[in-house]
Amino acid sequence: MDQNKERLGTGRGDGPSCRVASRAAGRRQDRTDRARVQRLTFRVGADGEPLTVGGREAQTLALLVSVGPSGFTSGEASPLGWARRTSHYVRKLRLAGVPIATTRERIGDATVGRYALAATVHLIGQAEGSP
Repeated sequence: MDQNKERLGTGRGDGPSCRVASRAAGRRQDRTDRARVQRLTFRVGADGEPLTVGGREAQTLALLVSVGPSGFTSGEASPLGWARRTSHYVRKLRLAGVPIATTRERIGDATVGRYALAATVHLIGQAEGSP
């Protein structure tokens, strides 16, 4: 049996097995074909230190700023095509110093998290570049 196919059930999201599983599901997972990565420089509050984030974290921060206090859920962000691991992007933003609140709400039979900025974030600059 092919080594890549043997690893499909390991649950790991890296390596050749991820690419094989993605192609089998009809999705393309080629990391070399990514769109340009956006970088955002921002400040938390009026006198906070300037910080810069890139990639999916920058896209998530831009979405948080654009939706305002109403916030968004993973389900609302998923149709955008890039928000597959929303909770991970939010965690990385929190580690970078962005205060993000999570509230729980019932949607059907499930409980989901709604993410919203817990303080004012001022966007200072925006740039595009390749990954």
